[in-house]
Amino acid sequence: MTQLVEWCDRYSPLVAADGEDGIILDITGCTHLFGGEGALLLEVGQRLRRMGVKAQPAIADTWGMAWALARFSKKFLVHGENAVSALASLPVEALRISSEIVFSLRRLGLTTIAMVRNMPRSSLAVRFGPALLRRLDQIFHEAEEPLTPWRPPAPHRASRTLAEPISTTSAVEYVLNDLLQEVCRRLDKDAVGSRHMELACYRVDGTVDRCEVRTSKPTRSRVHLMRLFAERLKALRAVFGFETFVLSVLDVEALLPTQIGFSEAKTAPVNEESSLDALIDRFGMRLGFQEVNRIQICESFLPEYAVKLYPVTGPAAASAEWPAYRIRPVRLFEPPVRIEVSVVIPGGSPVQVFIGGKRHRLVRCEGPERLTPEWWRDKSSYEDVRDYYRVEDEQGLRFWIFLDRSESWFLHGQLP
Repeated sequence: MTQLVEWCDRYSPLVAADGEDGIILDITGCTHLFGGEGALLLEVGQRLRRMGVKAQPAIADTWGMAWALARFSKKFLVHGENAVSALASLPVEALRISSEIVFSLRRLGLTTIAMVRNMPRSSLAVRFGPALLRRLDQIFHEAEEPLTPWRPPAPHRASRTLAEPISTTSAVEYVLNDLLQEVCRRLDKDAVGSRHMELACYRVDGTVDRCEVRTSKPTRSRVHLMRLFAERLKALRAVFGFETFVLSVLDVEALLPTQIGFSEAKTAPVNEESSLDALIDRFGMRLGFQEVNRIQICESFLPEYAVKLYPVTGPAAASAEWPAYRIRPVRLFEPPVRIEVSVVIPGGSPVQVFIGGKRHRLVRCEGPERLTPEWWRDKSSYEDVRDYYRVEDEQGLRFWIFLDRSESWFLHGQLP
């Protein structure tokens, strides 16, 4: 993994890991946009100088290596096998170790990284503990050192620190309800709604447990958000108890107030759209919002293109008018199922069909309804002419079948 480090004052006195100053950037897969790593290194340095920042960037395979090069080396772009020779002569301060370990190493005459690396690991572990060996492994890419990206605090957030830790779900719900009241009041004041909320619960031992909720549309309804959170709070593990709670709104959208009429104010009816949105949010929280879709009606006679699914979390899309005369199955078979059909005369209406080896004697038949290819479609999806029939058997089952140009019959759906 390629890293880039900027240190805002290369020529200040040497500091150990306790006083790290700098910016760590992961530039993996981005350098080709700037003409390569060297060009990116020069551009970053020039831009910082134009901003009046005295800095020296460096690019290397690991965070620790780039940190060391930016502060202690004259080489600022090192990869692979060249890293060992580039780091060998650097002082021990480049290992990002504490000042106490640096002092002890220098008292023993170990002043460079090469000297420390040539010592037996068992001796280093006994005298200096695991911290020195861990830094050695990290700088030479022999141990993982993941980056934790910095994120600005959410603009709408609320927190509570309790005098005594709590561990029951009902107690957490009480605190959450108080936090939601505060956050929803701020959202209402700013005329925005939440699409994504996160509750961080900090335990006594310093660990944290999180639960989050998402909604298909922006909302600031405390009751609705509380209902969504209630299904997530059961998964929290209190262990030694929670003492601090932080509720953050991670995604906001404009949500202007709506004007209601006098008749609506008197009767106070249930808002059907709001109820549907609440149901969609519960489905999304349980199944995943990627599994919940809306249906958009399109202007097409072909059943494959007459409707289209789009994510419920996306912006609302306008639908075309559905003609009253157009009768279609609620669900289509994709692909259509090949069936056997008996007709009295060639080119006539079907009198019985065989579906899955079962015979259905037909008592009613409507059709044909001819559907032709649409010329603006892609040639790969260009279909033949199809003649559709709506048929009903003796048991009252209704099917939507068609005959294609090759004189083959297919079942495309079952009518209600």
